[in-house]
Amino acid sequence: MAFLAASCLSQSSQAPSSTQKATDKELEESFNEIRKDSRSWTQSVLETQESLAKFGYGTLFTAKLDDRTKEALRAYQQRNHLTATGDLDFTTWVRIQDDEGALTAGIHIGPAYLFNDKDWENAVIVQGVWLEQGKEPTSATPLRMTRIECFKSNRLCVAATSGDTLINLRYLEVERWDKFEIETRPDDLPCGREYIQINRPQKSVLTINTAVYKNEEACTKLFGPPGKPMVSRLADSEPLTELKVKAFRQASDRILVIPPDAKGRAGSQNH
Repeated sequence: MAFLAASCLSQSSQAPSSTQKATDKELEESFNEIRKDSRSWTQSVLETQESLAKFGYGTLFTAKLDDRTKEALRAYQQRNHLTATGDLDFTTWVRIQDDEGALTAGIHIGPAYLFNDKDWENAVIVQGVWLEQGKEPTSATPLRMTRIECFKSNRLCVAATSGDTLINLRYLEVERWDKFEIETRPDDLPCGREYIQINRPQKSVLTINTAVYKNEEACTKLFGPPGKPMVSRLADSEPLTELKVKAFRQASDRILVIPPDAKGRAGSQNH
């Protein structure tokens, strides 16, 4: 599923707004269920207090919507241009979780792009991160690093792609290997057919995924209606890493609140 991850993530970014609305509805239903269950709600309030304290709003960990927590919620809502009710409503709950995720998201340093074709007639090694062809990456683009090793004698390519916590291995049969190009046999995946193409003159690596929905309902829910083939390319990770670092710094500036007394102490130390 290594290459599917790259292509599917690209497809998901193109999912229709109706799919996003369905996801939002499911999330709101989950929030309403949490509010109905006293134990789940207590845990959610405690987690909210912990997040607000991390952001700099000075909450205590009481697991109750006490006056101090409501004051912190109002301050948070005002800072984020939300309705300042002081209540932990759905919109505020989602925003706090998004901000928590923005501050805790890990930024991995990926490998530089590698295209080792010195022994082209026997073996080829390439590595990088997957980006959607013809589309500029953003800070939200997943940084999924892949190393591919192809062996002509075995007519086989082995791809190792890093996930969040695991390394996914995939074995691809080589269909064509000539002086200029390597192409693997199309692989049947749950929502498409995909193959890899390694071009020696251009020193490029592409995956081409054609939507073939075995389970039309499930695949449409994930990626929307079938469209044009999705093409991803292997690229250098540095530009994407820089985007993620910049986004993290911007998120920190937006989310974290520096208390007035801390500002005063910082100012006095500069004199």
